[in-house]
Amino acid sequence: MVNKLYRPYKPNLDFSGLDHIVIGSGMGGLTVATWLAKVGKRVAIFERHYVPGGFTHSFKRKDGFQWDVGVHYVGNMAKDSSLKGFFDFLTDGKLEWESMGEVYDVANIEGKEYLFKAGKENFKKQFITYFPKEEKAIDRYLSLIEQTNKRGSAFFFEKIFEPWFSKSVGWIFKKRYSKFSQKTTWEVLNEITNNQQLIMVLCAQCGNYGLSPKKSSFAAHAMVIGHFLEGGYYPIGGADQICEKTLEVFTAHGGKVFINADVTKIVTKNNCVQGIQIGEKFIPCKSVISNVGVNNTFNFLLSEADKNFCDFNLKNVQPASAHICLYLGLNKSSEALNLPKHNLWYYKHDGIDSIFEEATLENAPENFAYISFPSAKDPNWETKNPGTATIQAISVGNMEWFDGYKDSKWMKRGDEYLQIKKNFEKEMLKVLYRFFPQIEGTVVASEVSTPLSTENFTNYKSGEIYGLAHTPERFTLPFLRPKTKIKGLFLAGQDITLVGVAGAMLSGLLCATAILKFRSWKIFKEVKAQKNQ
Repeated sequence: MVNKLYRPYKPNLDFSGLDHIVIGSGMGGLTVATWLAKVGKRVAIFERHYVPGGFTHSFKRKDGFQWDVGVHYVGNMAKDSSLKGFFDFLTDGKLEWESMGEVYDVANIEGKEYLFKAGKENFKKQFITYFPKEEKAIDRYLSLIEQTNKRGSAFFFEKIFEPWFSKSVGWIFKKRYSKFSQKTTWEVLNEITNNQQLIMVLCAQCGNYGLSPKKSSFAAHAMVIGHFLEGGYYPIGGADQICEKTLEVFTAHGGKVFINADVTKIVTKNNCVQGIQIGEKFIPCKSVISNVGVNNTFNFLLSEADKNFCDFNLKNVQPASAHICLYLGLNKSSEALNLPKHNLWYYKHDGIDSIFEEATLENAPENFAYISFPSAKDPNWETKNPGTATIQAISVGNMEWFDGYKDSKWMKRGDEYLQIKKNFEKEMLKVLYRFFPQIEGTVVASEVSTPLSTENFTNYKSGEIYGLAHTPERFTLPFLRPKTKIKGLFLAGQDITLVGVAGAMLSGLLCATAILKFRSWKIFKEVKAQKNQ
């Protein structure tokens, strides 16, 4: 990323005259910051990491290899889609996307392969070939996905209502959505069919929202499945292009980005925001937008009095699941190795819930793996990195497995920790060589990240990547809204809406709308005009 887009935080810099401060530079923060900057607001983003982007950033190594940390594919990016219109607005149309082709996901369950094809009709026809006696159930499933997501759109739109309007009208949207949000994925699918194999295959992509069928809300399942139903896309040039192209627009409109800026407190007075604190430095502003997750915001950046005033209580909602990831660099091209664009979801058996619940550090990769091929998805990779390829292989992770190393520092966790990572690499390579034997002997770079790695860079205490778990209870929390009870304090990020780049972007859109109110219509008008060009 071009360094001129951001600079290191120093307490002696001039931070006067800010309208809005955004804490965290993930997709939600980038979106709301850019919207506000485009209407002339003075906005600054403060990021604790040494590069901006949150889960949209990539990391590089000296040998030229580069890997994504969170964006493996994005749906709804066809030319006429509304999501692409919003991305075009954020990046002035400079972010380009590559289709992953007819097949975007493949599930391998108990050795049997199932293709997920782009397009509702293609999806339906393909699944009927696998389950010819379940045509009615498959039709019903697709109909429920569509119905749930229509009600979901109203549910999320309600989040920008003022309290009085929410009480008088908003409850209708919530009640209509609760028919789906308050049931688990497994419960809804069991009402459609008693074919457990079909249910497991339909849930094979559950890693995209981080919960197994018996724990996840069907609303989350429907949103994610619907998001990818027309196929998968990948940002040309790599996932970090999402952040870079957005920041180019943000900074062109006067926005400022500061890295290594670990905000320690949101300062309030009489239930009104005054600014933020970074160490001993106080920086005033008119409003603060926190994009670092509700748990971090309320439990670590606000006072106990502020937390109580906002009625913050997570009740039975836990953090989302964590993961362990193996990053590989290969000394042959994706084409030479015949690596696919599609992702692979591998399950040793069809008990997806038990695989997640009974996972251990030793058996995780043997029982489950999500495998992605960034270099095969990106048409620019071979030009910039000729004769090489990259793979990422992810399995279940749990912060408790690494409790003994929580007090150690990044890159200095000791030989035992390194051996744990080496053991994971060894077991995951066995899975990779089974499905892609042609890569054996070509691995020249490898690295493993654990929940501790995620915590180090995101400050998510359980090493989670999806914020709050997408359980039915999550959809009942009243404070998951852009506007808080504290005047001038707003929230963005996937906790406010839903998992993923699209969910986080939606949160930023809602947050900007909550701040700008009726003035936001000009932005929507510009988005529409840009889409029609």
